[in-house]
Amino acid sequence: MSSGPEVLVLALALPLALAGCGFRPLYGGGPAGAAVSAQLDEVDVGLLPDRQGQLLRQALEADLQRAGAPGFYRYYLKVSYGGWAGQPLGLQPDSSNTRVRYIASARWELTAEGNRTTVIARGTAEAMDAANIIDNQNFAATLDQGVLRHHFAQRLARQITAQLAAYFRNHPDRG
Repeated sequence: MSSGPEVLVLALALPLALAGCGFRPLYGGGPAGAAVSAQLDEVDVGLLPDRQGQLLRQALEADLQRAGAPGFYRYYLKVSYGGWAGQPLGLQPDSSNTRVRYIASARWELTAEGNRTTVIARGTAEAMDAANIIDNQNFAATLDQGVLRHHFAQRLARQITAQLAAYFRNHPDRG
């Protein structure tokens, strides 16, 4: 792999090429990006039940409030975590399975902090992952489940954050 002037030219040309086709970053790129980041920072994430809900809420707060907890909240985000379900994949001749595909989903609604009855925006997020099932390896299976829970929380949070950023980018005057 070369690290000469070709790489430098490519690194400098890529942003120009993306700008030429209309690409705009959601979180940065001038005053509009700064406004989106400020609005994301003002979103209060509602409480979620169960351990998986707590993980999702923590991941959302980390993604939304990058500058730390704001002085006040302008928006309220209600998230309904649909949980995750497994689907067997690798079937053996004895009808046991060796791999499971998991799908997690969440629905969200954004309201103004002072008026939680009028929905400003809503959306859904979905994540998929898979795990192998190893016979008589309960510790490994438990560890895999914990890793999956964290991955799902992070993936769903990233999707919800991106959807909120896109909404704020297209509706800078709402709130």
